[in-house]
Amino acid sequence: MTNNPGRPTLPVARRRRIEGRSARVSRRVGTVATVLAGTGVLSLVLYATRCAEPLSVIGAGLLVTGAVAAVGAGLGFLFGVPRALAAQPEGTPPQEEARPAYAANTNLEQVSDWLTKLLIGAGLTQLDSLARLFKRLCRDLAPSFGARADSAVFAGALTVEFLILGFLSGWLVTRLLLASALSEADSKALQSFVEAETLSDRGRHDEADTLRALALEQLGSPQREAQRYDELRRRLPSGSHRTIQLQAVVDAARASARDSGLGPEQVKEFFGRGSEGERVYALALMQGAPDPAHLDAVLDSLTRSRSAFEQYQSLVAAELLTPYLAQPERNRLAVALRTQLAPGGFVARSSERTRLAERILRVLETADEAEPGA
Repeated sequence: MTNNPGRPTLPVARRRRIEGRSARVSRRVGTVATVLAGTGVLSLVLYATRCAEPLSVIGAGLLVTGAVAAVGAGLGFLFGVPRALAAQPEGTPPQEEARPAYAANTNLEQVSDWLTKLLIGAGLTQLDSLARLFKRLCRDLAPSFGARADSAVFAGALTVEFLILGFLSGWLVTRLLLASALSEADSKALQSFVEAETLSDRGRHDEADTLRALALEQLGSPQREAQRYDELRRRLPSGSHRTIQLQAVVDAARASARDSGLGPEQVKEFFGRGSEGERVYALALMQGAPDPAHLDAVLDSLTRSRSAFEQYQSLVAAELLTPYLAQPERNRLAVALRTQLAPGGFVARSSERTRLAERILRVLETADEAEPGA
């Protein structure tokens, strides 16, 4: 098995330069965060010396700043969770949108995305309420800072400083460390696939299967992703939102097909297990790595699909598979398409699926006309 050409391996020297720059950025971020935190603590100590009970004010101040910084760091983490790395799959034209380079479990990424949008949306619509809540918080904190005339102002300034400091620290640490950790895990999984192929070539099939299973567990196993598809379909109401969520699962599977470690026969076996999630996930893998051996499964899905979404994915797989088919196989596909386009056919019930099927037929007919002169 070869590595995906869409994800080139960085030269060692360049990778070391990148790692060196990341280390320098990390040190500078740490220095800036330390200076800002030290300034805040110093201002707290100086303020406490003018209060009747300085130790009590310092203790309360440290507790408040710690809590506020933790909240800010949590928000920074939500905003900083990295998305799956994008790369151009093999054969993808430059103008097409890049897709994720691996099918890792994206639950954390999705939760981060949902919460981020929720917080931004709620914040923009509740600015007046947030301002009132902040003023109330400052008044409530004032007794802990000596109950002076300027205690509420000082508490507000300290809260804002450590909230921003916590947010930036959480965001930068997440971006610098979590992205690297995910990339390292992904690289290890892909290396396992390469080693598994080498073992398979040497006839050590049991060891190769074990390595593939380990790599799939690291990347997010097809079985788990198929179950996730079934869960989304069952839990979400029918409509465009559910379609978008289901398509996201398909896109991730399609982009990871060449690195999945699953050959055509394994994909067909996965397709034949029965659930709609397994069938759709297998079709996505077929889209990412077209092979004439997939034709039987594509035709089965096209003519006996469990849902309109599954049939649409079978049509996408058929279109991508068409250039790899010989004349007899093209004829089988054309017959299946015409049957489904006929009155009463499932494809004919959707204008979108109809357009896609007719486009595939035109390609097949054009190939048939060109065949005699080839």
